[in-house]
Amino acid sequence: MSPSSPRILGFSPAWAAGLLIAAATLVRFFLTSWLPLLPDEAYYWQWSRHLDASYISKGPGVAYTIAAGTALFGSNNFGIRFFAVALSAGTAWQVFLLARRWYDDVTGLIAVLLVSVVPLYAVGAVVMTIDPLSAFFWIWAANLFSSAITGGRWRDWLLTGFAAGCGFLGKYLNALELLAFLLFLLAAPRQRAWLARPHFWAMLGVAIFCTLPVVWWNAKHGWTTAGQLKHRGGLDGPFTFHLSTILDFFGLQAAMVSPLLFIALIVLAVLLIAGWLRQQTPAEGDLLLLILFLSVFGFYGVLALHLRDEPNWPAVSYLSLIIVLASRWKTLLEKPGARAFIATAYLLAWTESLALYYANVLPLPANHDPMSRAAGWRETALHLGTLQRDQQAELLIADSYKEASIFSFYLPDHEFIYTKHHTPPATQYDFWPGYLDVPHASALWITSDPSPNALAADFPSITLVERVRVSFRGRALREYAIYRCETR
Repeated sequence: MSPSSPRILGFSPAWAAGLLIAAATLVRFFLTSWLPLLPDEAYYWQWSRHLDASYISKGPGVAYTIAAGTALFGSNNFGIRFFAVALSAGTAWQVFLLARRWYDDVTGLIAVLLVSVVPLYAVGAVVMTIDPLSAFFWIWAANLFSSAITGGRWRDWLLTGFAAGCGFLGKYLNALELLAFLLFLLAAPRQRAWLARPHFWAMLGVAIFCTLPVVWWNAKHGWTTAGQLKHRGGLDGPFTFHLSTILDFFGLQAAMVSPLLFIALIVLAVLLIAGWLRQQTPAEGDLLLLILFLSVFGFYGVLALHLRDEPNWPAVSYLSLIIVLASRWKTLLEKPGARAFIATAYLLAWTESLALYYANVLPLPANHDPMSRAAGWRETALHLGTLQRDQQAELLIADSYKEASIFSFYLPDHEFIYTKHHTPPATQYDFWPGYLDVPHASALWITSDPSPNALAADFPSITLVERVRVSFRGRALREYAIYRCETR
């Protein structure tokens, strides 16, 4: 911090950013126990109970992270989500450091303020998926790379490769960061010399070394992840343009980032690109952060031409561009008109994030309430466990990985619930022992399909026990039939 750096309520910008992150972290730790677990989180929790070198659709990062959390705090909401909150705090601090490196402390504080209210990050900070890992290692690698190209130390280059490689183990998308680094070195005249030195290639080698668990697992399992990614990216069929999907993409991103912030970010990106095209090469900090944004946002923008993207897919792309936006808003805060827009954009994003945390107190229609995704799982699981005892059934079977995982989490003893195996494999359950591999005479099968034909080949006797309806705010969410299945 320079001597002229302003003080905020008596604190330096670095201290103010640290206190803000600490306060947000405490609130989020409380929310981790209060908010019900989601099915995808329960699915990754099941991965953590079956540790492996990699998994069918993701790297091993999320499984080992959850395993560490549950080893410390138990198989409960807090244990599963502990590192989601911790990593999000680390991400915010890395944002501050990266902003300070390329701009100044005040820009870093503004960037932290913005990151803390983006709805996409507010939700991601309390839900344990691959995104907290992806975001932390993405921004840490960007910070290390920035240090490497300015200081030239071998340690920074090698750590950059390690951070990028760990990011890949969390989310395959993080491999695009290596491409972004390469593009930056090509685009920044003063930095091209690094391509002729061993530092960049050693960094790349470390990152590739980190991918070996994924490569080994896939070689052992017929490269099944490649098929999964191809299918998820809509690349297993002809590429057809759909205007509706690209409009959905921009609409969902605007909602998840907050409309005014999203508009400001896109306008900033367009202005930077336009200046670049006019042969006005951006400053190196602007250039690196812009390329980091474009590498991810552009990738999913192209996919959105024919595929409906999930709202969280481009999440890491905004981290770097928010820093550039913070550097511009620092200057604009001196102008009353701009100050009013910035304040409005910030308060709108903060209100949206708060609404997502406390959606249950808002008068939302049931089908638009995000809490509906978490409704009814515990009650259904406990009822299923009671039926299992009453029916003296040895096993439980569910239709999909989501039901099998979330019901297992809410059962008192976390009993494993089986699913029907698929050929080719469709979920991680297809690599674990199935109900046919376990001695049993009877099972309870909970299914959303009213017809019992799916298991008819495995069980000669299938009898309906009852039907279960899950409702939320007076609206039916899910309906299940529960069957008793007997082998004789």
